[in-house]
Amino acid sequence: MGASAAALYGSEAVNGVLLITTKSGKGKKGLGVDFSASYNADRVAYLPRYQNVRGPGYPLNYNNGGQDANGFISYDTNGDGVKETRGLLGATVNFGPKFDGQPITSWDGVIRPYSPSNNSYGNLFQNTSSSNINLAVSKVSDNSNVRFSFTRQDNGMISYGAKNTKNIANLNASFNPHKRLKMDLMVNFINQYTHNRPFMVDRMINNFTGMMDRFESADWYNTRYQTSLGYRFVNGAGTQSLTPNENIRYNGFKADIADYVWNVRKNESDEYSNRVIASITQHWDIVSGLNLRGRIATDLTSERIENKNYSAVPLAFGYSGGFGMSNNLYNSVYGDLLLTYSKKLNEDMSFSVLGGYTANSALNTTLSRGTNGGLSTENFFDVAASVNVAGGGQSRNRFIRDAYLGTVNFDYKNIVFVEGTIRRDRTSTLAKGSNTFVYPSVNASFVFSDAFRLPSFFSFGKLRASYGVVGNYPGIYAANVAYNQGTLGVQQTGGSSVLFTNLGATYGNDLIRPEQKREIEFGINTKFFNNRLGLDISYYNAQIVDQILPLSIASTTGARAILANIGTLRNQGLEIALNATPIRGKSATDLNWDITLNLAKNVNKVEKLANNSTELLHADYDGNAAQLRSVVGQPMGDIYAHGILQKDGKNVVGPSGLYQLDPAWKKVGNAMPKIVGGFINSFNYKNFSLEAVVDFRIGGSIMPTGINWMTSRGLTEQSLTNMDAERGGLRYYVDNGKGIPTTGTAGPAGQPVYNDGMLMDGVLANGEKNTNIISQAVYYNSTYNWGGPQYSSSRYELYVVDNTYAKMRELSFGYTLPSSIASKIGAQSLTLSVFGRNLFFFYRTIKDLDAEQTNAGTRWTDNVNNAGNNPSFRTTGVMLRASF
Repeated sequence: MGASAAALYGSEAVNGVLLITTKSGKGKKGLGVDFSASYNADRVAYLPRYQNVRGPGYPLNYNNGGQDANGFISYDTNGDGVKETRGLLGATVNFGPKFDGQPITSWDGVIRPYSPSNNSYGNLFQNTSSSNINLAVSKVSDNSNVRFSFTRQDNGMISYGAKNTKNIANLNASFNPHKRLKMDLMVNFINQYTHNRPFMVDRMINNFTGMMDRFESADWYNTRYQTSLGYRFVNGAGTQSLTPNENIRYNGFKADIADYVWNVRKNESDEYSNRVIASITQHWDIVSGLNLRGRIATDLTSERIENKNYSAVPLAFGYSGGFGMSNNLYNSVYGDLLLTYSKKLNEDMSFSVLGGYTANSALNTTLSRGTNGGLSTENFFDVAASVNVAGGGQSRNRFIRDAYLGTVNFDYKNIVFVEGTIRRDRTSTLAKGSNTFVYPSVNASFVFSDAFRLPSFFSFGKLRASYGVVGNYPGIYAANVAYNQGTLGVQQTGGSSVLFTNLGATYGNDLIRPEQKREIEFGINTKFFNNRLGLDISYYNAQIVDQILPLSIASTTGARAILANIGTLRNQGLEIALNATPIRGKSATDLNWDITLNLAKNVNKVEKLANNSTELLHADYDGNAAQLRSVVGQPMGDIYAHGILQKDGKNVVGPSGLYQLDPAWKKVGNAMPKIVGGFINSFNYKNFSLEAVVDFRIGGSIMPTGINWMTSRGLTEQSLTNMDAERGGLRYYVDNGKGIPTTGTAGPAGQPVYNDGMLMDGVLANGEKNTNIISQAVYYNSTYNWGGPQYSSSRYELYVVDNTYAKMRELSFGYTLPSSIASKIGAQSLTLSVFGRNLFFFYRTIKDLDAEQTNAGTRWTDNVNNAGNNPSFRTTGVMLRASF
């Protein structure tokens, strides 16, 4: 349901409404018992295609770091003055010597064969498992039905040591104390414990010094992230330590990785919460056709959080560690009163009228305290152990919204249906005078298959149309024009505290208007050949007026952004659902095959912006390297980057032998997919069932920056291109900083000859043809690096790629035990099934990550690049269902 659902659901319907109905216990009379249990295992999946040819370091033609011609250095490990073992450069790039399997000193001091470890940041995660057990008991009688269920969930997470457990108790009951009275009761209690929420891997993808090289192994960090005394690792031979022999002293160690391991394996975060969702609903059939419904509901969550950071250094070396705790309470109360009158006017026509009032009040409070300056006693986790005066914070958010609503429904012969709705909202998040808004809707449908005599193959046909307006408003206090108060304390003897005020980063707006979505929708639903073929088509066209977003302003105003009605957007699209039954057996035990195909195409466009602006900047990436914009008159989500500077239609090559970037912006993609959809196949034969769910996406660009930065470090297969003659590298020597082609074994002056050359096709700034050959290490390190033109030669236009894929979302296979056998153990039905999720791709344009891994938030602007995301995982499991 779209905007036409606004009367009942208010602003929550701005993006449509998905209804979820819980089991109520209705069914056949008597006692019923349902049991289900599932177990699944998660494994990290879809990692980048790493190269396993060469390790950390670089050739001499890239840079001279003291390595020999083969790329190695030497260590004196026993202090006798003789460098007896090989080592590696302390480099973040992997353009070093090829793996040869010969002994070499690792950063942990162990001599190992110089071979690829086949490890990556994915090996820092764990394989995990989850289980879910549910038991439900129901009782149905003439005047009541009651269902109670209890669920235990133990959810593992791929982040090391992370887990979540839930105990869920649910009560659904309905009572009919009188023929005109009915009462519904629902109570849902959720007890939850979370240990160590997943720690973001930002420093291992978004930072060059945190990328694991192709030689080292995750196990080395799992062993050396702490000393034998339990303190944080110590880097550097001369660094102060109680265990100096354990100090990291050789090249290759990455403190960012070790710090990540310290955080996930040593530090602890524990969250405890209790949540109650409850409602009681009273129905009163006053007279025939007149019904009054009253409901009161609550959603109450109590949360306690403790964070323990262990002491990183001995107390003799300084204070470290920390402890913080918070207690939060989130309380929402809902209520509504609805009066409905229904009447059948004659044999052909009926109508109903609904009017009512609904309200919602929320109060959220948070209170936190934490140590400041470290712990005065090692690993004593209490605020009392704070070295300095303990810090703290608190917040209190209130929210109130109420609404009057009404609907009118008309039905003619169950062929023509018409509904009109109206709703008036009032909210506390807008200033008085602007905090009320009215939005209507109307929708109609026509079952033409019942109105006309159609060909026999036509089973069903319905046309529908709707128009609706739904309002939306800012978050709590976002529109407030408010100042933060601080104090400088007492500045002179006998004086009072000196107070000051300042603005937050975003300025409110007392004049902000409610956002409105005006949507029209048309659709047709048809079924053919005795319902064996179905087609449902919907077209929608929505205009979002006065959309509310932060608008960037000059920092001289004291804030960086102001909340504003930024303009008008257009959102239109087509949704198609095709259902078919290619094989239908004569009975349920015969072979039956059902197919569902869903397709959706959506186009967003900016029609107008505030202050006559021509474009809206959603994000600037990596210091002006790329931008995400929406330009007036164009589809939303255009991605811009810097192309290659042109001269007379030819690429310009700079003095470094790399392409020179154009300061001007170039459109290189759009973030919106052209089509998204799903394809479901269901097979049933005798007691067996098989279901396959495929998701797909066609078009739309993403910018996987992390993968490209790995290429700049020489970690991916792509970075091997041109590394030697076998891989297409040119033969050259270097003279006065310029690569000269050669077929000899040395240059004219005895210069070394290299076979990893690349020649950029283009001209110099003066128009002459480029002849400067460069090392492929220079090319990949520079072209796929970080930053805009002022920082580097990185070509972000190469980062932006089409994201098309078809994925096996879920595959399940089940067997239902024959009732004659199930009844022998007292069961009415017993089904065992195995399943897998996120199993594999049939096709994908992006090979080095899960195409959905960029989903970092609920806003589409958060899902363009993948820097900092945890890896995705593949799930397999088994489930048992039984009814008694």
